[in-house]
Amino acid sequence: MRFRGKAIRERICRELAAGAALLAVLGSPALAGAGAVTEGIDAIDLTRALSSLRPDYGLYIETLRPLAPDVRRNIYMALVQPGATDPGGRASAPFAGSGARNDIVFDERAIRGGHSGAFVLLLLDHEYFHARHLARTTTVPPAGRVPLEIERRFSEAAAWGFNIAEARAGRYPGLRLDELREALDRYRDHYLALRDLVERDDPGRWDTLALALRRPDLVTTRDSAPSGDRSRPSDRGRSTGTP
Repeated sequence: MRFRGKAIRERICRELAAGAALLAVLGSPALAGAGAVTEGIDAIDLTRALSSLRPDYGLYIETLRPLAPDVRRNIYMALVQPGATDPGGRASAPFAGSGARNDIVFDERAIRGGHSGAFVLLLLDHEYFHARHLARTTTVPPAGRVPLEIERRFSEAAAWGFNIAEARAGRYPGLRLDELREALDRYRDHYLALRDLVERDDPGRWDTLALALRRPDLVTTRDSAPSGDRSRPSDRGRSTGTP
């Protein structure tokens, strides 16, 4: 399947616009609805919002905390191993394996930059998906032993695809169309980059990876109590980051 970005984007935007009724507001007032986030957002606000959105988040996420003042990264949020400070450092790579738990770090200035509270919920859910994927509790399998860039592109395409499916289901009340377009663009960029990389380096693997990304039910609904190896870094020292 070749990715038909424009057609898919237009269809999803129509579907989102048609579902005009907003759901109950999740999380704190600072993250409510479609208005731009202008107040300060702290770890308590984000934790409360994530808890409302995903009550089981504590199985996969240890804590949420701001980036350290001396760390400058062009990200909204990132998943790192507990206590790590720099999302770009190899030593910060999140843990992977059954029962793995990691931290979310965030840049308040980036997520406040004209975005709505609904988009912040989407970003939290993006990192939640990464955490579940690393803990092996999604229907998306690991990318396997592949080069770092292929692994990164696969993980990001899966997470943005999850966000798009959840947006269509009304999971982020008040999400603006421009914010949905941003999520669609991110998915398209990672999907196309992944396809190009795999078709160049390992064409026999593309059908397997593409099939995994087409599943609409990207997160399982079964309970997943933490167990097993909780201290193995993710493959090749990868740390997630959004964007």
